[in-house]
Amino acid sequence: MTADVMPGEVDCLVLGGGITGAGVARDAAMRGLRTVLVDSHDFASGTSHLTSKLIHGGLRYLEHCHFRLVAEGIIERDRLLNRMASNLVSPLRFVIPFEGNRFPKWLLTVCGLQLYGLSEWLRSGRRSRPLLAANLRKQYPALRPHPFGVDFWDAQTNDARLVMATIRTACAAGAVAHNYTNVTELARVGNGWTVRLRREVDHHEWNIRAGVIINATGPWSPMTAERLGAEAQDLLWVKGSHLLLRRPPEFGDDAVVIQSVRDRRALWIIPWETRLIIGSTESLYRGDLRDVRPDAEEVDDLFDSFSRYFARLDFTRGDILGAYAGVRPIVSQNGETENSLSRRHAILADADRRLITITGGKLTTFRKMAEQAVDCTERLLARPPPARQVRKRLRKELLWPGLSRPDVDELVGALEKSRGRSVPSPTVIPHLVRHYGSQTSTILDAIVAEPLLGETLYAGLPYCLAELGYLCETEKVWRLLDLLKRRTPLYFLADRGSLDGLSQVVEHVAPILNWSEARQAEEMAAVVEEFRADTQAFADHRDLQAEVPTLAAFA
Repeated sequence: MTADVMPGEVDCLVLGGGITGAGVARDAAMRGLRTVLVDSHDFASGTSHLTSKLIHGGLRYLEHCHFRLVAEGIIERDRLLNRMASNLVSPLRFVIPFEGNRFPKWLLTVCGLQLYGLSEWLRSGRRSRPLLAANLRKQYPALRPHPFGVDFWDAQTNDARLVMATIRTACAAGAVAHNYTNVTELARVGNGWTVRLRREVDHHEWNIRAGVIINATGPWSPMTAERLGAEAQDLLWVKGSHLLLRRPPEFGDDAVVIQSVRDRRALWIIPWETRLIIGSTESLYRGDLRDVRPDAEEVDDLFDSFSRYFARLDFTRGDILGAYAGVRPIVSQNGETENSLSRRHAILADADRRLITITGGKLTTFRKMAEQAVDCTERLLARPPPARQVRKRLRKELLWPGLSRPDVDELVGALEKSRGRSVPSPTVIPHLVRHYGSQTSTILDAIVAEPLLGETLYAGLPYCLAELGYLCETEKVWRLLDLLKRRTPLYFLADRGSLDGLSQVVEHVAPILNWSEARQAEEMAAVVEEFRADTQAFADHRDLQAEVPTLAAFA
């Protein structure tokens, strides 16, 4: 990812560095369009790093007869899981325990459940199966007894890494991407726009001319459209909150679908590395989009629902390790409740203003949304549609670093044989290869030169200082939270929001990022305050003053 390069003229300027904007930049660059992507904050800094970490067809949408949306989700899920991002997307089994007649009505449609899993069955042999009480007790000893259940398959990913892999794919195809970059001035000129951009972190400025602007700013898209002089589409902001708990060994490797004790909507309990994710709530949101936090009522709903099904684990509110919330931009749908709203997307093309706005959608279908948006872009630019071979590449070519699942296994084996002795933990090399492919050798070189850089930072996690240094050098890290929340998930996976190892991390990355001592203290303070804000909703249940170190602890 280039540091300060910016072309003077581009075909499309993409506003928004979440998964939607990243997908658009990839698609446009792979078609040969001159493309620039900018985000006013960090890449993936909005909802794209605050999801349930799932790539899924949307089984629960069958209840509301959103058949086309489910079919589209299944196709895109399988594309990511089995082809484009098999290194980042892995299959995940779900089990739904039944309670007599008390279960969601969409589960009555057994045919729908079988159809939902048909493609996965044909590809891998994984299919939905019934589970009797004895099977449930044996496979899920922590779950309270149920008379029967059923399972199905979807997939899981690291959402922020999926964004970064997509952006790096776009840049490899010729796109330019900048975070913390604002549009300060713009004007319509002829068949396009003149735009002045300013990167706030170092005050670097550029002037460019863009043929088309693509508004991919997610929840901010109505405000962005208005600023560009276009009519804003009505959006609903739906807040989704999640809890993070320690993942006990007896929970197992499968996700469990439960019902909320508050309104009986479906909730997911998802194993994710060292954590269990419980989520998500769904409620309309009207607050600050840069300060979205779980509230006490949501925490109670999620934890009480979990405890009802997993009382045997004997968790208390003091066992809540973290929480996070994001806002989903939902295309307004008359008469629908929050729980029944469709995740369909809409693409609005304003030919007069040379503007395309993307709204709605979900993580799983980002590639489909991007393809449709860039089709509109090419029509505005009077370009012919892509050739069949180009279209095929858009739908199948691997995301950066370009490894299939067999490629990952082969490279891991080769590196473990040749470099394994230089790495203290056996988990580090497989982790690095999955995320960085052939670039793993660069990280291992740093470990060979300084072995301490290869030691894992937190128990049970494969992240080491050499990896963090590599990310600071290659992925436009400007803030410590960029590194801990979006380039890696350490903020979510390490105890106390990764605070315990903070000084060690900062000591290593500060020289790479040219941080003064004052800047180091400022960055550490920002992480502390972020953790304090995220845990505020359950502060009544534990002493945060004792749990969260003060700035004096870093002096």
